[in-house]
Amino acid sequence: MLRVLSPPNLMMKIALKTGLLTAAIAVLFEIGDQLYIYHYFRFEYYLAAVALAALAAGVWIARKTGGSSLKPAEPGIQLTNKEWHILRLISEGKSNKEIAANNFIEVSTVKTHINNLYAKLSISNRQQAICFYKQALEGQNPPFIHPPALDI
Repeated sequence: MLRVLSPPNLMMKIALKTGLLTAAIAVLFEIGDQLYIYHYFRFEYYLAAVALAALAAGVWIARKTGGSSLKPAEPGIQLTNKEWHILRLISEGKSNKEIAANNFIEVSTVKTHINNLYAKLSISNRQQAICFYKQALEGQNPPFIHPPALDI
């Protein structure tokens, strides 16, 4: 299972930044109201501007806080057989499309499995996944995370 590890100071910073950004947006809209800018644009444009501002704020906050705060739960990493299978196919150099065709699933499902792997292993790319898989085969990782026997 995954658990969220986030220090209280980080949550406070996020809350403060979000509040300040929201206040800044509100002030900008009030300035626009005072300058009669709203006469020149339709309501839908204002709504789109607010949505874009919220999206930009979310992206900015995610980048500043390092993205996801999900870390593997202790004491170890538990991968499913399907995740080990996908990890093996990644280490063989298969693309997402090839993995999907091999398993008779959609490419989006493969991406979901890969994202779950990345979160569980605290990695961010295929090269790190391949390195992890090779180490697991060589027995350099703790015994509870060894891959299951290959079905050949």
